[in-house]
Amino acid sequence: MKKFLIISAFAVAVCPVLAGLSSGSDSSLFVVLAVPEPRTIAAHLVMPADFVTVPVRVSSDQKDTALAYEESRQAVDLIVQKAKANDQIRVMPGVVSLSQRESGYGFSSGSWSQPAASAEIYLLVPFTDKRNNIFDAGAEAARFVEALDFQGKTHFELGHLQLAVENPEQYRPKLLGLIADEITKTRNALAMQGNVRVEGLEKPVMVRQVDDRNVELYLGYSLSITSDK
Repeated sequence: MKKFLIISAFAVAVCPVLAGLSSGSDSSLFVVLAVPEPRTIAAHLVMPADFVTVPVRVSSDQKDTALAYEESRQAVDLIVQKAKANDQIRVMPGVVSLSQRESGYGFSSGSWSQPAASAEIYLLVPFTDKRNNIFDAGAEAARFVEALDFQGKTHFELGHLQLAVENPEQYRPKLLGLIADEITKTRNALAMQGNVRVEGLEKPVMVRQVDDRNVELYLGYSLSITSDK
């Protein structure tokens, strides 16, 4: 009796990092950004994305450190307030970076290449019948930010747009069903019976961008079949 171990080609050698956003004010909202890495497994689910995420970095060029902090805070508050009044935009908090500006003449003079305060906030633009691709959603976010009246020396820049899915874990049962179907197909193709071992099912559901509207959901699993010959 000889034992054969067949490792399925569905194994993922390196899983991409899961990029998720959650709202402190709305704990029920959790979205995962689509990654550009190629999918290397067979079982997957293709679906339209829920949002386009647009990172907005706001910063102040004030030389006075305290004033730069305050202007950045006011800019973030302004974005949040305007988004609440706009049913087309939702927001998620991002990274805040604060530093103390120093020079040979004290904290309130001199010149620096980096701002003392910057904050990142994410705009979530949902897809609609009329706004059904990443370009239209990105334009909506740009118009929203450009209409804001930032005070002092505050300015903004838009980051890399990505598709996103709200709570992709809700699709785990469907993915597990697809993986079960894939196991059956593999067994039939190899015309063999044996012990099946699947690893990686506990990993989070990953999201990969397909085009300007759709994403793929998948689990980074590995499959092995041991058979006696």
